[in-house]
Parts: sequence; structure tokens; C-alpha cells
Amino acid sequence: MTLDVRRFAFQQGPGKRYLGQQRLVDDAATTTSLLPPPAARTDTGWLLPTGTHDRLAGTAYPDPCPPVTDPGQRLGHLLLTAFGLQRREPSNQYNDHRTVPSGRARFPVHAFVSRHGRLRYLDVYRHALVDTAAAGPTDGPATVLLAARYTDLPDPYGRLRCAIGEVELGVYLRALAVAADLFGVAATLRLDGASVTGAAAAVAATGPGVWSPPLVVELDGVESPDPGTPLPSAGGAAGPGDRLLSPTGGSLDEAVAVAAHRSALPPTPPAPARGLPVEPPAADLSWADLFWRRSAGRVPAGTYGFALTPAPVGEDALRAMLAWLAVPPPGGPLREVAARVRVTVALQRVGDRPTGAYRVVSGRPEPHRLDPHLLRRMQPGFGRPPSADTDSGFRHASLVWIFSTDVDALLDDLGPAAWSLLQLWCGWATHGLCLAAAAHGLVARPARSFDEHHVQPLAGLDRREVPVFMTVCGTSRFTEPMLDLRS
Repeated sequence: MTLDVRRFAFQQGPGKRYLGQQRLVDDAATTTSLLPPPAARTDTGWLLPTGTHDRLAGTAYPDPCPPVTDPGQRLGHLLLTAFGLQRREPSNQYNDHRTVPSGRARFPVHAFVSRHGRLRYLDVYRHALVDTAAAGPTDGPATVLLAARYTDLPDPYGRLRCAIGEVELGVYLRALAVAADLFGVAATLRLDGASVTGAAAAVAATGPGVWSPPLVVELDGVESPDPGTPLPSAGGAAGPGDRLLSPTGGSLDEAVAVAAHRSALPPTPPAPARGLPVEPPAADLSWADLFWRRSAGRVPAGTYGFALTPAPVGEDALRAMLAWLAVPPPGGPLREVAARVRVTVALQRVGDRPTGAYRVVSGRPEPHRLDPHLLRRMQPGFGRPPSADTDSGFRHASLVWIFSTDVDALLDDLGPAAWSLLQLWCGWATHGLCLAAAAHGLVARPARSFDEHHVQPLAGLDRREVPVFMTVCGTSRFTEPMLDLRS
């Protein structure tokens, strides 16, 4: 089993260039992105509350939000804070934007809420928790099930559908933990195989779809009101896109098999999920401002990529990102994986630090490979190169965070589920960087598309140490008015 995962990781990582598996994604390709499960198109459920934006706008970062006495309203505000709509950008090819980042606005992760045996689907466009006929856990606190649907990513993504889905699961987990902290709710993650398998059965009962194993997060002190009330119609339970929900074969079957190892994790104690740093560095803005500012970068209409401008960044932004990065993930298995990941940050125009690669050791950046042209030299190894229709501000970035590990040793020591857990941790850590960057006026672009062999020596990594994820942070060069979608 470990050999299969090792081969899979190589084929969609360092080996993709040699094996001819790096393909451009056709944005016109039909996917199931934004399509609710068939069972989640009913006409009953629970409308989410309004006023979440006002609560966040009235709360200075990093203070907690004022208490919400009604347990149902508390759940609604928490879910909208974690996953809600934020804005539409007129020039962006990929809309709408939410609190969480997602590549090309595909949002392959879906959220369900289970309480008293009733399973509901979070539909941010209907602004509701929609009733389904599927059953969830019958006892215990309200539980959020997070699952990635691989078909929401176009077929040319190939094996990357697994990595992207798992990373975005980690992003959603961090977003949920942050929102729970803000509203004074205790969140607990269950990673054991029995909990994951039960949650997978509940998600599968909502209709056809190729899903990842879910994450199971219990929320203490919130309620999903019962019974449901009438909702505006969703237009029926079937649609033309439903035929795309359950393709099989090739890399999709591999993705399912690799991620399935998380369903076999041994019993572990439920783990508290705290998303905020113990003492988040202050910044002069509200939580609503922070979530509004969170961006992966922008470009003019008709252009791909992200545009950055060379600009100095204060040491306070670096300290804030380090503080958010240092928040440990919930659960022993995730922490074991996190302990084996090396964090390298390439700095340019940050305080008075020389340009170059720094190793993060015990929460502090230590000079490792100083080079005044490092970011310019790394540029050719990052995603799509600059061209007539693509801008890439990588060379102008202020901070580039690189996560790396010895994948072979990781799998040998921790077993085949470690690769999937590694992706979850990358998402957990990356979303922390995204929020910290937003607090200091920077964009943060999570990235899985880069040439590992190009980045590895420039970052001063050992031969067996593979870069597995990066986040590019800097000052946006392109701005324009945006349409506010908050409620």
C-alpha cells in the first residue's frame, strides 16, 4: 500500500514533468463545481441568519466576537464566517470569492451539518442549511462533515485532484476552527477510521458523487433547528450536470484509493481544534475587513495569474505570519506529520533582512541561503510563466513560504495515510498564512503548480527533501471596485 502511495505522490509531484503529466487546464471543461448533491435540492431546511457581516465589522481584529445567545443563530454566524460569500471581482475570471481560498473558484469542499440524526447541506447561495433525506449521527453535539468532491475539478487536473481536494479540506478545517474561536465555540476533530467511515456513508447517501473521506468536526454549544421550514425552490432534484457526478477510471480511481487510507486510521482521542494564535499580533482593522481583504491576487480582465508590485513589507507582517503558522493542527496524527515538515521562507524587501531563503526553526527565520536574485531565479519554476495572456508576480513577491519533506521517510515511518495527512496540514497552515497576510494588506496565493526540481536547489533543500506546497505573498499591483456579497 505504501508503495502505491509513494508512486502516486511521485507521479503528481516531482515525476509529472518527466512523465508528461503536466497539462494545462481547460476552463471551458464542464465540471460539477457549485452543483449541490441531488439530495440537497429540497424545499425545506433552515435559513441562515443575517447580520454576520455587521458582527464581524463591529469586532476589532483579533478580539473575539460578542456572544450570540441563541445556539441556532450562533451556528449560522459561525458557518458564514468560516465559508460565506465575500465578493465578486468584475475583472476576475474566477468568481465568486468566499472567506476561504480555492483554485479557480472551484470550491470542491462541501459542508454538511448533522444533528439528531438529520443531515443538512450548507448552501451559501440559498443562504440555508438544506434538508436531505440522508441520516447523520443520532447523538452527540452538532457535527460538521467536510468532504471534497473530486469531480468539481476538471479532468485535466488528473492526479492533482486528490492533492488539491485534501489541501482545501485542510483550509476548510482551519477556517472552521477560526470561526469557532471567534464565537466561543469548542470545536473537536475526530480522525479515527470509524468516525470517518460513518461520515462517508452519510455523505454518499446524498446522491452520486466521487468524494474524499470526510473530516468530522463536533461543535459544542450550537444547534441546527429542528424541524426545517420552507425554503425557496432549488428547481428540482435532477439536472444536466448530474451525469458528471460519478465518472470512474484512471487517476480518479487512484485518488480515491490513496485518500481512502485516512478511513483506516486507528482510534485516537478527539482533538480540540483551535484556529487562532494564542496572542495574534494586532492590526488596525476589523474581522470583516480581514476576510474581505483575503485574496490570492488579481489581474486585469482577460488575463491569467496574479500581479504583484515590488514594495517593502514590515517585520510585523513576518511576525504575524509566523504566529499563525505556529498554531498546531488538531490531532496526534496531523501533529506527527507536521513535525516532519520543514518550512523555508524566501524573503525580499522584508524589514532590513537580506534577500534569500530562511529556515524557520523554533518559530524564527534563520538565514540559510542568501541570494539577492533568489525570487527572480525561482520565477521560471512557478506555474504558468509570464506571457501575453498571463501575469505572474512571483519575482516581485515579498515572502514565499515553501513546505517540504522527505516523502519516502514520511510514508515509511507513518504509513500510507501520511501523504493525505500531509496535504491536510498544508491547507491548515496555508490558510493561517492567508489570514495573516490579509491583516497586513498582502495577498497570499496558495500554489501546488510548480517545478519541484527547479525550486529544490534554489531553496537550499536536500536531495530527498521534496517541496510539496508553497504560498506566495506580496503587494497587489491591480485593484478595482468589487461587488459586496456579504450578509
